[in-house]
Amino acid sequence: MIDDDGAASGPRERALDSIRAVALGDPPVFTREEVASAAGLTLDQARPYWRAMGFADVGEARAFTAADAQALTLLAGWVDAGLLDEPTTMEVVRSLGQTTSRLADWQVHTLARVLSESESPVDLNEVAQEMAGILPGLETLLLHVWRRHLAAAIGAGLAFVGDEPQGPAGMGEATVGFADIAGFTRLTRVLRDDELAQMVQAFETGAADIVAAHGARLVKTLGDEVMFVAERADDALAIAEELHELSVAGQEPLELRIGLATGRLVTQMGDFYGATVNRASRLTAIARRGSTLIDPATEHDVVDRSRHVLRHLAPRPVRGMGLVRATSVSRRRNRDAERPEPA
Repeated sequence: MIDDDGAASGPRERALDSIRAVALGDPPVFTREEVASAAGLTLDQARPYWRAMGFADVGEARAFTAADAQALTLLAGWVDAGLLDEPTTMEVVRSLGQTTSRLADWQVHTLARVLSESESPVDLNEVAQEMAGILPGLETLLLHVWRRHLAAAIGAGLAFVGDEPQGPAGMGEATVGFADIAGFTRLTRVLRDDELAQMVQAFETGAADIVAAHGARLVKTLGDEVMFVAERADDALAIAEELHELSVAGQEPLELRIGLATGRLVTQMGDFYGATVNRASRLTAIARRGSTLIDPATEHDVVDRSRHVLRHLAPRPVRGMGLVRATSVSRRRNRDAERPEPA
């Protein structure tokens, strides 16, 4: 291989090329014009799909594989057959691109961390061989997990279709929750980088496990904040209670602020928007350390009130929302368990 300056690349770059080749599966043999032509498209027709997948322009390089041509043929076939119109097809492609881009970054960073912690010298050629052995299984696992999530999402996503007009981006009523780490800015100053990374990882993975256990959906993680959606207010409250119990070994306990709001949601490309989401976010911002605030709609939808202590707060002005009524929720203690046994 020759670099841009005409010099032969070194062993490291050749090894990285081997790893990239394993990841691609097929050798890159097409230019952008050739891959478009192989799919029966013009370059102007193919380029938007490529960009929607999240890939940069590659100029005149032979950067495309037979699999790229097959993917373009598939997408064009959907549109030609009328299965999906072009804007919807582009939305599907963009959602896949954004999701898998983050997944790939996460996996490669995890691999890099594991390799950097190795006590023995790392041979990238051996890494390429190991990846060739694990990728087929990983691909199968990825498809399996996606199908399971697809099946789980169908119940919530299609349950209201046909009931009443609600617009193409609407969904039924649900409870949105935000949880963020209180004092995160201060923690970034007092914790070492590895301690901060450990805390964020424990928070994100712990939150993901708790949300999944209650049949809810973790929408996104933002380092010091997570967003989740639950179909039932009781499930959202149970999630909030367990989130407050999260801790990191060897560090001070996590103090979270949590806000829950219930109402109609607007969804786009796996994310949620609208007044309900904004309300939950604002409640999180005004919550005290270690507390959960809920809006009146969430309080109304709570079925099992015996587990909670509800304290109504005075309405307070919130930027962009006027006066907001909120209720502080805490877990009801079992008084019988606290009484001493008779002598």
